[in-house]
Amino acid sequence: MKEIKLLECTLRDGTYVVDFMIDPDTFYYFTESLVNTGFEHIEVGHGLGLGAYRTHSANFTDEEVFSRLQPLAEKTKLYSFFIPYIGTINDIRIAREHGLYGLRIGSEPSSIKQHINAIEEARKLGYFVALNLMKSYTITPAAFATLVNEYKDLVDVIYIVDSAGHMIPSELRTYVDAIHDRVGMVPLGYHGHNNLGLGVANALELIDAGVEYIDTTLTGIGRSGGNVPTETMIAVLSKKFGDKQYSDKFLLSTMKVARKFREYVLSKGKNFDIRSEDILFGYSGFHSSYEKILRDYSEEKGLDFYQAIIDVSRQEKGQLTREIIDDIINGIEHESTAKKT
Repeated sequence: MKEIKLLECTLRDGTYVVDFMIDPDTFYYFTESLVNTGFEHIEVGHGLGLGAYRTHSANFTDEEVFSRLQPLAEKTKLYSFFIPYIGTINDIRIAREHGLYGLRIGSEPSSIKQHINAIEEARKLGYFVALNLMKSYTITPAAFATLVNEYKDLVDVIYIVDSAGHMIPSELRTYVDAIHDRVGMVPLGYHGHNNLGLGVANALELIDAGVEYIDTTLTGIGRSGGNVPTETMIAVLSKKFGDKQYSDKFLLSTMKVARKFREYVLSKGKNFDIRSEDILFGYSGFHSSYEKILRDYSEEKGLDFYQAIIDVSRQEKGQLTREIIDDIINGIEHESTAKKT
């Protein structure tokens, strides 16, 4: 069995929950805590990736955070996230200059060709490069396998990304099986959200299928329904494989850091509750970034927001604009009227 690598993403995906208002000293404290616990792969920075502090207010700049964390970059492998239409090539360079080991480039399947220059620049700079195919469920397993075949030699690992917490274990397995049938064994990762409560089950299914990189966060904290909970994943892996990789000491130390991070989030006036909306997002495959536009549209048109989530998502799970939403809703209303007549 390949070594399972947990990439601890609390200090990136978890920043959504505190509106990205984490200061560099707090980044340092929790990163150091994770390093001392024994984590070898840690993601840090703005939830939306490099450069996002400029457009989505945060209590830090990238350079402030990475400068503060530079001493820790010598002790462990620090990663950050990069969405090409948010960050710049210069952002990639700055992070690398401050010792970051890995860059995870997020792209929807339909947009990869537009972002090849970012991948190539990251490789030139010596990053370990991951390609995170956001909203993986928007294409078929066969189409996903085709993309893996096309880009496997440009990056170090390719991630299946369940951005809405929409997929179930058997469904995810078909993606890995399609990749193996088309390409053979290649390094794969899984970034899943937990909207349907299946994050750990999904991760276990993919580990059995040969996926070696699993993203987790303390207490499962993260955007929308959260992520695969780090301490739960460690406990389950220890039960499944024994304590060779994840000892009792490692689990207990992780739980201690998780409690402290929970206390920190609560001190900021935030909570960990999953909402009905988040469950429905997972059921429908609706990305939480479109919540405001659809909620505003529903209120304006007098629609049931929950029903609108289902109706819109059944026709479009990728890019949503007001115009696309309007076309879908008008089409549904037209079809309903036609049936009545």
